[in-house]
Amino acid sequence: MYKVVWDMDPGIDDALALLLAVKSPEIKVLGITTVAGNASVEVTSDNVRKVLEYLKVSNIPVAKGAAKPLSRPLDAALHYHGPDGLAQSNLPPPCTPLHPEKAWEFLARVILDAPGEIILLATGPLTNIATAFQNHPELPEALGRLVLMGGAYGFTPYSKRNQILIAEFNIWQDPEAAQIVFDSGANIFAVGLDVTMDPETSLNKQHLERIKIGHTPAAYLATRLVEFAVEQHGYCAMHDPLALAILLDDSLVDFKSVRVKVTGADGWNRGIIQIIPEKEASELALIHVASAVDGPRFVNLFLSRILEK
Repeated sequence: MYKVVWDMDPGIDDALALLLAVKSPEIKVLGITTVAGNASVEVTSDNVRKVLEYLKVSNIPVAKGAAKPLSRPLDAALHYHGPDGLAQSNLPPPCTPLHPEKAWEFLARVILDAPGEIILLATGPLTNIATAFQNHPELPEALGRLVLMGGAYGFTPYSKRNQILIAEFNIWQDPEAAQIVFDSGANIFAVGLDVTMDPETSLNKQHLERIKIGHTPAAYLATRLVEFAVEQHGYCAMHDPLALAILLDDSLVDFKSVRVKVTGADGWNRGIIQIIPEKEASELALIHVASAVDGPRFVNLFLSRILEK
C-alpha cells in the first residue's frame, strides 16, 4: 500500500480523482493540502472537505495552502468547473475544521517524518510544493516520488493545437513554481496533456449512462460531476484521475525521461514546457514524462471502482 499526501484544487476532475482514491485499497491518503487554482483556496478547501464528508471519510486531515501563485494573481477556472467548483453539485457546507498547519509545513512534516516512504501527488498548481521545497531544501530527496498532473510535452498530438505546443492549466497558473519543482531533483513522474487529452481517457455520454445506474454514493456524485462536464463540453476530461491511476496500475502509462524548462514570462507562451536536449542542459534534473496511455483500460478501472459497492 502506498502512503500518499495529496495537494489539490478541486475542481471536477480533482473530485473525481478523490472518489477513485477513496475506493482504492492500493493507497492510503495521509493528508490533503489545498491550493488556489481551479478556484480560490477558500473554495478548494471547502470542496475537499465537502467530498470527504459526503463519502463519510473523517480520518484525512485537510490543510489550506497558497491563495495565489508565487509571482502573479490567481486566474481561476470556474467557467469550466461551475460557480462552486464542483459542477453545482449542491453538497452541504463542510463541518470539519481545517488542520492548523499551513499546507507547505504540513507537507514537509509528513514527508520528513517518513523519509523515502511518501508519495506526493499534485493535481493543482505547484505553489505549495515549491514553497515547501524552498523552505526545506532536504524535502525533494526525502520523497519517495512526486506524481503530478501538469504540462504538455509534445510526445503525442494531444498536447498540441494546430501543431503548436500548448500550455497546460496547472503549469500556466504558476510557471515559476513549476520550474522550482522541476529543478528540485525530486523523483518526478509528470502526467500531462499528452495522455490526459487522449480521447480514449475521457468519459462520454455512454460512460455517463453506466455511472447513472450505480447505487453507491461515489456513483451518485460522479454522475453529477461528469454530467455537468459532458453537457458543457461534450466529454469529461479525466486529467487528475489518470495521474492518480498510475499508483493503482503502473502499466497504464509509458514514461520517457527528459530535462525541461518552463516559460515564465507573461504572453502567448506562458507555461509552455520546452524539452531541452541532453547536450545543452546536462545540469537540469531528469523528470519522467507520460508519453503513451492505455485509455480504455484506464476508463474501465475508474468505472469499476466507482460502481463497486
